[in-house]
This record gives sequence, structure tokens and C-alpha cells, in this order.
Amino acid sequence: MNAAPGADSGVAGTADDRPPQVVLIESQGWCAPVDAGLRRDAVAQARAGRAVLMYLIEDACVLARPGSDAALDELRQAGGRLLVDRFSLEQRGLAGIPLAPGARVADMDELAELVVRPDIQVVWH
Repeated sequence: MNAAPGADSGVAGTADDRPPQVVLIESQGWCAPVDAGLRRDAVAQARAGRAVLMYLIEDACVLARPGSDAALDELRQAGGRLLVDRFSLEQRGLAGIPLAPGARVADMDELAELVVRPDIQVVWH
């Protein structure tokens, strides 16, 4: 069984351990900087004091590699958490790649538990 929704499994001291208030689901990989708005929004929300969880799915899973996305590095520094979809990694031949500090692999059932909670704002891009 997966950890309870909102349970932090990241590196101690680098991520907010409160249950998420905002879940942002990013499906876009490397793209033009103007298209990285959702990731910048996540940083702004975390800096404003909200508990933010970013879930990388589909083409966005490549952004979980260390140093591959400045906004995700900033999100982690601001206390946000980063989950990466296991199925998306496997479908792209990326299972087992090194992940950015604090990022962890998760399954869709964990995301589904968060998406249906009425106390969590969800944005899917």
C-alpha cells in the first residue's frame, strides 16, 4: 500500500510535510520557456506559504532528472514536493534514472487519492 495522501517521502528538511493544498500535474516536457508557466505558478504558490505538490506525468517525467528544470529546483527550495509517475517513466525507457533531490516515483493510485479530495486544488496541464 502506498503512503497516505500528502505523506512526505522526500528528503528531510527539503520539502513541506503538510498535506498538499495544491496539486499541480505537469504533462509537458521540455518546452519553450513561455510554456513553463505551470511550474513557475507552483513556485509562486510555495513561496506564498501553500503546501504544493507537483506530479510529473507523460512527457514531463524527463524534468525529474537533476538540474533539468530551474523552476522545479526552485520549487523544491521553496518547500514544494515532486512526484514522478512510474508508468510514464517506464513507457519512455527512463525507469531507474537518477532523480532530482527530494523527488520520488509514485503510482497513479496515489495521485487519484489526491485528485478526489475536496480540500485540495488540482490543476492539470
